[in-house]
Amino acid sequence: MENQNIIVLGHQNPDTDTIISTIVYSQIKKKMGFDVKAGRLGEINKETKFVLSFFKQEAPELIESVKEKQVVLLDHNESSQSAVDIKEADIVEIIDHHYIGNLSTQKPIYCRFEPIGSTSSIIFKLAQEKKIKLNKVQAGLLLAGLISDTLFLTSPTTTQEDKKIAKELIKISKVNAKKLADQMFEAKSDISGMDIKDIIKADYKEFSFKDSKIGIGVFETAKPEVMSPKDPEIFQELEKLKQDQKIDFCFFLVVDILKQNSVLYLISQKEEEVARNVFKGRIFERKMILPGVVSRKKQVLPPLAEYFGENS
Repeated sequence: MENQNIIVLGHQNPDTDTIISTIVYSQIKKKMGFDVKAGRLGEINKETKFVLSFFKQEAPELIESVKEKQVVLLDHNESSQSAVDIKEADIVEIIDHHYIGNLSTQKPIYCRFEPIGSTSSIIFKLAQEKKIKLNKVQAGLLLAGLISDTLFLTSPTTTQEDKKIAKELIKISKVNAKKLADQMFEAKSDISGMDIKDIIKADYKEFSFKDSKIGIGVFETAKPEVMSPKDPEIFQELEKLKQDQKIDFCFFLVVDILKQNSVLYLISQKEEEVARNVFKGRIFERKMILPGVVSRKKQVLPPLAEYFGENS
């Protein structure tokens, strides 16, 4: 890695873990002597805005292009989730906790993939390994990223290592983790002033399985009851999204953070057929109830990948 003008970048439609890990990792790299800056690929959601305000931090710079620039990718490794011109960039590092996607490089680079609850957890481990002491704010930020991605250590993506890391971050930051989580989830659940498109796209990602391209939006909330009255608008917007993105299937998952279940929106017979074969939940008014399902990464993507691998 050349020591100049490196952008540390998370995925499109950035969530709290992506923004936080980007901020803290860029600060760690600076301590290591690298010329880096944190970047983002999209607008900040309400939960992340709360976290940044709580810890008095500025949002990373909005990046329009990475053409011929050095980039460190955090929290993703799929070209469809990255900058539109990512294939014209010089990728120098990838740090992620998802499955390995379709990005490739022209030279050997540093990669760090771990089956762990958040990218923030990996950043904490990297700081320890490099013997870089985190300050209270950095620890608090990483704690927030970990809380967000693991739904405060209740998601099935949570590992024992995440729980140990959370304890260490609480000790360093002196933050009341329960109070912070409650405030974060309150902010996450606030849809006032948001269009349906914004809600669907707040955590939307696209994936490719053989010949099928799939879009999956996720909205996590402590107040799922506010969504049902908006069903007609949600279905209409999902159909438009499917056409605009030229994808084969489009799904939207509303996750109840407190009750630990989800509702999967099915916009056509194609999506319904897939859902019946993959999830086998109860369907009511074009929505499938998924008890115990809260994680796209661990509970939704793997069975979809298996299904399309066998049926594409």
